[in-house]
Amino acid sequence: MNILEYKKLITDYSRDLIMSEGYKKITIELIASNLSISKKSIYKVFSSKRELIASIFLNELNNAYNGIIHLIQEKSTMIEKVEKLSNLIENYIRIFNELSLNNLKREYPQIWKEIILFRKERVLPLINNLLNHSKKHDIIKDYSNELIIRLFSSALTISTERNYLLQNSYDYKVVFNSIFEILLNGIFTKKGKKLLAINKRMKNENN
Repeated sequence: MNILEYKKLITDYSRDLIMSEGYKKITIELIASNLSISKKSIYKVFSSKRELIASIFLNELNNAYNGIIHLIQEKSTMIEKVEKLSNLIENYIRIFNELSLNNLKREYPQIWKEIILFRKERVLPLINNLLNHSKKHDIIKDYSNELIIRLFSSALTISTERNYLLQNSYDYKVVFNSIFEILLNGIFTKKGKKLLAINKRMKNENN
């Protein structure tokens, strides 16, 4: 394997581990053992666990940012954009939940600062743009954007709480989609709910 292939292998595995167990579970020894590669090979790509963690988190932030830009630019209805946003939020929440961010703040404060700054200056303005367009098209009610974002972020974090999911034998996707739908039904106008119902019916007919 060349360096790029090693980097993808290590990054993909570590990202999946973060999604399922949290980043604190990651060690260079664990990665080497589970991927059947030497620690020396890992250190050729990432000089430390810190560098690996920073690479994964910041790359996921860029993916979220580019995904929202693509969503804004694509030719689809506002209701479709709001629904597609849920897929982006699902991945975002699984990595950037409050527990992960609090742990990062304690262990890697500089990485935490970069994430918070990126989210504030680049990601949130795009989400605000989508929310404002949805309000303009009378898809969602005119609540505070900041309140909507904070409410969604806090509530959807439940779907990442591993102990809660295990104790109740829940699948995170089921929990996430249920919470997302509950929250959407709370902010949609009558028109928004009607369009959502039409969109769901069309998707069911196509499946």
